[in-house]
Amino acid sequence: MVLNLIIAEKMDAGRRISYILSDKTSKQKKTKNISYIEFERNNEQNIMVSLSGHILGADFPEEFKDWVKSDLDKLIDSSIIYKVTNQRAYSALKSFSGIDNIIIATDYDREGELIGVEALKFIEPGYTNIRRAKFSALTSQEVKDAFDNLLDVNYGLADSAKAREEIDLLWGAVLTRFFSVTSNRLWKDFISVGRVQTPTLALIVEREEEITSFVPEKYFVINVTFNKGIDFQGVYEKNIKDEDEANKIFNAINGNDGIVKSYKNEKKEVYKPPPFSTTDFLREASRIGVTPSNAMKIAEKLYMSGLISYPRTDNTVYQRSIPLKSIAKKFEGTEFDTEAKMVLGQEKIYPSRGKVETTDHPPIYPVSYPKKALTGAYKNIYELIVRRFLATLYKNAVIEKSDADIDIKGYNFKASGEKIIDNGWFDIYKYRKLRESKLPELVIGETVKGKKWDMEEKYTEPPKRYDVASLLKLMESLNLGTKSTRHDIIQKLNDRNFATGNPLRPTPLGIGFIKSITTIDSDIAKPDMTAELEKEMDKIAENQKKLDDVVNDSRNMLHSALKGFRGNKEEIKETITSYANKGDSIGTCPLDGGEISLIKFRNFSKIKCSTEGCKINFNLNATGLVQMTDKRCDVCSLPIIKIIRKGQSPEYRCVDPNCEYNRKKLSIGKCPSDGGDLIIRQSRYGKRFLGCSNYPKCTVTYPLPQKGVIMPTGEICRYCGAPLLIMVNGKRKWKFCPNMKCEYNRKDKVEKSESENK
Repeated sequence: MVLNLIIAEKMDAGRRISYILSDKTSKQKKTKNISYIEFERNNEQNIMVSLSGHILGADFPEEFKDWVKSDLDKLIDSSIIYKVTNQRAYSALKSFSGIDNIIIATDYDREGELIGVEALKFIEPGYTNIRRAKFSALTSQEVKDAFDNLLDVNYGLADSAKAREEIDLLWGAVLTRFFSVTSNRLWKDFISVGRVQTPTLALIVEREEEITSFVPEKYFVINVTFNKGIDFQGVYEKNIKDEDEANKIFNAINGNDGIVKSYKNEKKEVYKPPPFSTTDFLREASRIGVTPSNAMKIAEKLYMSGLISYPRTDNTVYQRSIPLKSIAKKFEGTEFDTEAKMVLGQEKIYPSRGKVETTDHPPIYPVSYPKKALTGAYKNIYELIVRRFLATLYKNAVIEKSDADIDIKGYNFKASGEKIIDNGWFDIYKYRKLRESKLPELVIGETVKGKKWDMEEKYTEPPKRYDVASLLKLMESLNLGTKSTRHDIIQKLNDRNFATGNPLRPTPLGIGFIKSITTIDSDIAKPDMTAELEKEMDKIAENQKKLDDVVNDSRNMLHSALKGFRGNKEEIKETITSYANKGDSIGTCPLDGGEISLIKFRNFSKIKCSTEGCKINFNLNATGLVQMTDKRCDVCSLPIIKIIRKGQSPEYRCVDPNCEYNRKKLSIGKCPSDGGDLIIRQSRYGKRFLGCSNYPKCTVTYPLPQKGVIMPTGEICRYCGAPLLIMVNGKRKWKFCPNMKCEYNRKDKVEKSESENK
């Protein structure tokens, strides 16, 4: 019997593909700690091996391990070696022999193609029958069609991914080492430099500089409230900068009626949105409160579960082969029944089309309805994708737009209105709304009564900071990164203390780093250089360029950039250090009037007064937004700070972390192991837990619910000796033992159930 070896990228994908191809008869096997799936199809034996990502990791030779002593020019020109980083997958691939055919079934994109090609290196040599299964959704029909119509492996696509990996390794390693060593920020506080990350940070810093250097200009707006059955607004056609001119116009029109000089109204369609590309999906997800990195993780899980199509795509046009009507029918009888029937009730379905049409993957769309109800962010993301899909199939909205010019004493006032005729797709896509503004029907030449005349003084406003949604769109337009990496880049800027919040604001370290680069007008902070490299990698995928040629060109560019930085080492060090030590101002020192700054590092923050010798100079191990208050500590008279975390009540503590106030305030009972205080602590990721005050001598910890108010009861658990707590979350209130495995929690549930049954 023919034996096929199928290579999948992830465990969930491998299981689902096997389940589909075997008609539910696949079997999980394990031998010598090697897991695989076995099944028969079309009288052929199949072995499915799931890799769980890359098998190989790119690295430099051992001689370049020391950051400080390594010669960076030699590092640029050094060979790049590949080490096995996924021993489980390596062992699995090496263990099989007698294979007739190899089928790569990894994700169909650059990374997936490279992962599949990497795997071929560890299978017995000599295979010529190597094929590729291409699918965009883990549905029965699509997976079976993919395996019935296998393609050739795209080695150019794999090489383009490998080129990106090598170029990013070179630029990241060389420049990260240079800037970290130069500024004396090593170990956990190293300065991360990235080929895409750095120009993205530069965009955020440039916008911040535009905001801080912005000088508001005064101007005047003249409004008149007219009335014809209803009140409506007319605005003078120009904003007036000169106050004397504004007063002159206002005095001329004040108290006078207007004469209609022009009036028109017309019906306009508000076009339905295009299908979801990855970038548009992440932008919309951020608008409903899900970060791009989390949204992508959720989308990948939904894809693996066979609920949506492949979530990494630039395409905004549905292929003709997608059964749009059949998919819409799947939502009849579900929570989307009303919306599905609206779509299916149309005489004909005309899907919207975006500007980008590709052939690798379709736009993101739902492919099935979950058998088990989704919850939390999974439910929200799935609903977003379903509603977007149905909205792209529904009719356009229709509005009636009216515009008028109204003359008062020779001065022209503009009035406009919008009336909703048909809400169309807005009835499905609840994340957007049409807004009406009323304008009555007017007749040219008629007089409309003036009711109220106002002159308002205003000031021009600075540009807004980029939020995640607008930054993703800007990165796409500048060809910074790819659909698969942009969300990770933004997350890294936050994780590496370069930017914070949403809208994104650069930290002092982020500003100092970019300023140290731009002082010598280096190209590494400009999108053009990165975009050019992206085009070169596209040419590799299209077999127009060789991997080595593109990587070597990049090495030459890196040599040139490094030379420019070396000539300005002292200036770079001074710039980064001075900005990093500034921190964010959070208030005025109550002791001496100095400025209190919060200086962030990777694993902790420092609260420091600008006045030399001031007592306020403490390390702060806390996540969340830190604010000064006007309260003083009852114990030491130093300021009380407030720490705000999403979903939790604000925490108040003394600025001195060792103050007795904090121990009493944060302690909820005694540790059952050594009698120390059990204190509510925060992990580096903002997760709260109970930990003993005698850490590291005592390592007792307990997980805690992340939302709601936790209060001590003063009672001790009769089973394990831990303090019993009360949890209040909204209207719910319950008592529990923080030891989740404790008999108390199980007994409590049993007793409660028994009492309810009585």
